Amino acid sequence: MKLGDYVKLARLMKGLTQEEAADGIISVSYLSKIENNQATPSKDVLDLLFRRLGICQGEGKTAASWRESVMDWYKTMVAREVQAAREKHETVRQLCQESNDIEAAIYFQLMYVRYLLLLRDVKGAEAAARSVQEWYEALDDAMRYYYWKFLGLLYYCQEKYDDALQCYQKAERLSGEERRPGWEKADLDYLLALSYSRTWNVFSCLRYAEQALALSQAEYDLRRSAECHILLAICYRRCGEIDKAVDHCLLAQKAARMVDDRRLLGIVEHNLGHLKGMKRQYREAVQHYENSLIYKEDAPLDARLITLLSLVRVHCDAKHYRKASMAVEEGWKQLEQAPNGASEHYEYYLHFSIYRLLLSGEGEAFERLLKHEAIPYFQRRKEYEDAACYAEYLADYYARLRQYKQAAHYYRLSCELLRKRERR
Repeated sequence: MKLGDYVKLARLMKGLTQEEAADGIISVSYLSKIENNQATPSKDVLDLLFRRLGICQGEGKTAASWRESVMDWYKTMVAREVQAAREKHETVRQLCQESNDIEAAIYFQLMYVRYLLLLRDVKGAEAAARSVQEWYEALDDAMRYYYWKFLGLLYYCQEKYDDALQCYQKAERLSGEERRPGWEKADLDYLLALSYSRTWNVFSCLRYAEQALALSQAEYDLRRSAECHILLAICYRRCGEIDKAVDHCLLAQKAARMVDDRRLLGIVEHNLGHLKGMKRQYREAVQHYENSLIYKEDAPLDARLITLLSLVRVHCDAKHYRKASMAVEEGWKQLEQAPNGASEHYEYYLHFSIYRLLLSGEGEAFERLLKHEAIPYFQRRKEYEDAACYAEYLADYYARLRQYKQAAHYYRLSCELLRKRERR
């Protein structure tokens, strides 16, 4: 980190203006030149400035110690080792604080953003990221790399996938200057692949997922390898190459079983259910979805709801309407049991409301829900596949009522929404 950036960062963290920091030591214009790396102060001036700022630059073993601890903590977060990250948090915080090093303070604050995201504290991570943003102009490229990477992850957790992708791309541009370990490159490539998948850029997703897979295999990281295989399966499914997608799911399943990762096994079984449903192998699809729910027993609510919704849909496709109704009621039960379940998971409230009405006989409530709530909601969220599905349901409803003008309108809308999905 350049000396000027270091001084500026120390001043900003102390909450001092240039006038306050320079008072009685040097002129404001000279301090400005120092902070812009246009002048190098004498040792006496530098000592006075650091005394004013109350922070000393770490050197030797102290600096090496906090850096090693911070990166070790960070690696547990990348590996999603929640308990290990919790155990290291306080030790790393104290070490960075006791080092009295401005760089240590910044790196701790950056990693703290990632830590809060690991704990699913999105609001806390947002506040922590804002505090770093205030010092952004004084950060060096290595710090900015982590800033953009973690901001991208924050946006991803907030379902702002376009914003997340832009942040990851900024991090990628900053990563070229510094030699990074394979697991770090694999992590960024995987996050880029995830965002490309969410924005339906299939070919970019394939490219980054394959890069992340090669790096993860070289690091013998079976969990990340499994995650990459799952992403590749999703890409091939969207390209219509179902057999290739199944092959990647089976490879992911093998890797997940080797590390006994129930979260990943739940995701794999869900994707296998989707693929078998596309092949109209409904009995196998149902079995995979039910297996997924077993693995997801202790998973977050949204992870269970997406599989229950898929189970409803595959039962409807197989014309097993009683079983579909049972799955709908299970979804409702889980929403009602969770605190603020319907409000915090509003999309699933809509999904299960639609299928409850569809399976019980439609009617005006079904029409109002689709027309005035569900279709506009999923359009706003750019979830075009769901919006297109429900537009088609509404078109079918109007066709049965012989309201052919309305039916034609919603059939057209369904086609337009599917085209939007393909263009993303």
